[in-house]
Amino acid sequence: MENAPFTVQDLLQMPLFQGAKIISGHEGVANEIYYIDSMETPDLTGWLRPNELILTTGYSFRHDPNMLCLLLDEMHRVGGSAVGIKMRRYIQDIPQEAIYKSNIYKIPLFDIPLEIPFMDMTRSILDQILKRQAYMLRELQEVNQQFTNLVLNRRTTELVVLIGQLLHCEVAVLNQEEEIESSTAKFKKTDIAEKHNIRVGSRNFGYLSITRKLSEQDHFEQSCLDHAVTVLAIEFTIRQSQQLQLEREQEVFLVELLSGLNHEEELLRYRAKRLAIPQGPYIYVIVIKPFGRTTLDAEQIGRINNWMVREINTPRSITRKGVEVNGRVMILCSSVHKDIESQRRETEQYVQELLKKAIRLEEDLSLVCGVGGIVERLVNLSDSSREAQKALAIGEGSLPHQAVVHIHDVLIEQLLMDSADHPVLAVLTQTFITPLEAYDKEYGTNLLVTLEAFLRERNNTKRVAEELSIHRNSVLYRLERISEILKIDMNDAEVRLRLDLAIRFWKMKNVNRTTML
Repeated sequence: MENAPFTVQDLLQMPLFQGAKIISGHEGVANEIYYIDSMETPDLTGWLRPNELILTTGYSFRHDPNMLCLLLDEMHRVGGSAVGIKMRRYIQDIPQEAIYKSNIYKIPLFDIPLEIPFMDMTRSILDQILKRQAYMLRELQEVNQQFTNLVLNRRTTELVVLIGQLLHCEVAVLNQEEEIESSTAKFKKTDIAEKHNIRVGSRNFGYLSITRKLSEQDHFEQSCLDHAVTVLAIEFTIRQSQQLQLEREQEVFLVELLSGLNHEEELLRYRAKRLAIPQGPYIYVIVIKPFGRTTLDAEQIGRINNWMVREINTPRSITRKGVEVNGRVMILCSSVHKDIESQRRETEQYVQELLKKAIRLEEDLSLVCGVGGIVERLVNLSDSSREAQKALAIGEGSLPHQAVVHIHDVLIEQLLMDSADHPVLAVLTQTFITPLEAYDKEYGTNLLVTLEAFLRERNNTKRVAEELSIHRNSVLYRLERISEILKIDMNDAEVRLRLDLAIRFWKMKNVNRTTML
C-alpha cells in the first residue's frame, strides 16, 4: 500500500535483497526507513539521522570489529533503523557484544550479498522511500488544504474533529487559561497525553491537547500535528485581529457615550448591542484612580490603568466595560438595582475585587472611586459620567478616608462648589476659617484639622482623638481654643451648621475642577 511505511521487513522482501539474512535484532524489523547512507569511515557522530539505514562493507572497522558496537550505540541514541553489512568482504564475524546490543536496541543487523552493488541497493531503496514520501506529501497537502479551509471559514469545531480522526484520539483546543474552547465528543482533561503550544511569534495563544502520545516514528501523524498547530495559530491570529477591532470600536463608542455626543436613543441601543456594551435596565458610570503611599509616576499609573481596562473588559464581563480617558479609568456599569445603597454595595465589592488583583502590580496600591447616579437611557449616560468625576474629585478633598464616593455623598459640596463666588461663602470663610488658619500658621497648631474631624465625626471627641492619635483631653483643649478664637458657642446648632458649611468649602479649595469637565 502506498500509505504504508517502508520498513526493514519491506526492504528484506525486495527481490534485490532476497539473499539477505538477518543476523540479530529481529524485533526491529518493523522499524521505518526514512533515510539511507553508506559508512566507510570511522567517524560515528554528528551525521546519523532518525530512521536511517546504514549500508557498509565493514571497511571502517576491519581492524577493530568492536567499533560496530559504537555505531549501534550512536544509532540507538538518534533512533536509527538498521545496519546492512557485506560480510566476508572485510570482516568475517560479528562480535557477540554487537549482536547483544543489536537485540537490546532492536536495531537489525543483516548480511548483504556480496554480489549486489551499493549503487543498485541505494537506488532501489530510495525509490521505495521517495514513493512513500511522495504519497505522504500528497496526503499532507490535502490535509493542509482541509485545515486551511476550515480555519478561513471559521469552522473550528469541524477542524478539531478532523484532527482527532487523523490522529486517532480525542482532541481539544485550550485557551491561555487552559479552558476548553473546542473539543471532540469524548475528550477529558484527565486523559491528556500531549499538549502543544499554539504560538504566533513569541506569544502563546493556547494549546492543542491530544489523548494519545504520538510515536516519533510516525512522520505522517507528526506532520499532521505540526500542520494543525500552524493553522490553529492562524485561527488565533484572526480572532486576535477581530478582537482588537472590536475593542477599538467599543472604545470609540464608550468615549462618545461618556462625552454626551448627541445621538438618538434607538441608534445608541443598536450600536451597544452590536458591540456587546452593557445597556440596562439601569446603568451608571464609575471612575477609578490608582494611588500609593508614595506618589505614583505617569508610567506606573499608565501601566496600572492599562491593566485595569484589560481586566474590566475580559470576555467574561457582561455587566461592565471600561475605557481610559484623560488618565482615569471610566467604567460603564449595568445593574438590575435602582436604589443607591445596592449600587454602592455593587461598586464597593467590585473595587475590592479589582484591588486584590491589581495589588500584584504595585506594592501598597490603593484605588479611589467616584460613582455617578443611575440613568435608564444611554443618551443620559454622560450625566452619570460627569457626576462620577465630580464625586471622585470632591471626595479626594473632602472625604479622604472613603475609597468609594457616591455623588449623593457630596451633594452639599456640589452646591458649595457651584456657588463658590457667592458673598455668603466669603463671609463664612472670613469669619470661621481665616482666623484659625492664621493661628495655626503662627503657633504651629492643627485647630482647623481638629475642627474638621470633630464635625465629620458628629462631635464624638473619642473618635477624633483616635483619628488624630492624640489624647481626648487634647481634643477638648483644642475645641476650647477654637471657641475662644472664633468667639462662638460650639453647642449652638446654628453655629455648628455654619462651621460645617465653612469647613466643607475650605476642604474643597484644592479640588481640581478641570477633572470634572
